[in-house]
Amino acid sequence: MKCLILVVFLTFAFVGLTQAQTTHDFSMWISAGTEKKFTADWDAGIGTELRTKHRREYIDRWKLDIYSMYRIHRHLKLGAAYEFHLKNQTTGSETISLPHHRFMADVVPTMSVNGWLHLSLRERYQYTYRMAKNDIDALHEHHLRSRMRAVMATARSKWEPFTSAEVFNNMGERFTIDEIRLAVGTGYRFSPHHSVNIGYMFNLKKSVEGPDKILHALTTEYIYNL
Repeated sequence: MKCLILVVFLTFAFVGLTQAQTTHDFSMWISAGTEKKFTADWDAGIGTELRTKHRREYIDRWKLDIYSMYRIHRHLKLGAAYEFHLKNQTTGSETISLPHHRFMADVVPTMSVNGWLHLSLRERYQYTYRMAKNDIDALHEHHLRSRMRAVMATARSKWEPFTSAEVFNNMGERFTIDEIRLAVGTGYRFSPHHSVNIGYMFNLKKSVEGPDKILHALTTEYIYNL
């Protein structure tokens, strides 16, 4: 809880210290995926996602990812993932789809309080390689992403409300915080095989190339459990 309060404080401080003009945008993040639990401790999945921009009028990016998670201890999980995505970037009057390759490694300590409040602190190393295209050079980025998440879930209820706070530390810029995400929403289990997550995300991203950007995103996710 202390970490969550700290992240919220940093968010408002980040907004207040923004020197450039802040722009607002509204987006939708629509995703679907399938997951498979191979053992009690090991699961894996594959998913796809579409994001919009400019008040939901244009496609921002599309991605395809594959991931796996393994519980090595009652309170500790390790994960790995690969993601390929195409991000649209406008240069002058031309829109270019830039391919990205992304690799992620997670360490996730977890704990439960009274059997219904489930807390996790995910530390993620993320490497992103943007391929060169036309006059746009290749780009390598290294981030450390720290996310605190709380989920309220019981075996009797199909609803699973959640909230999270995440900080992006740019390792190539001396761990400068260049993005913060706050999210709230709920999951709903229709059956053992079908579930959805619906939520709202406040995303503050700092840019050295232009105005700082605040994104308000509505998120929907469908998951099929094999």
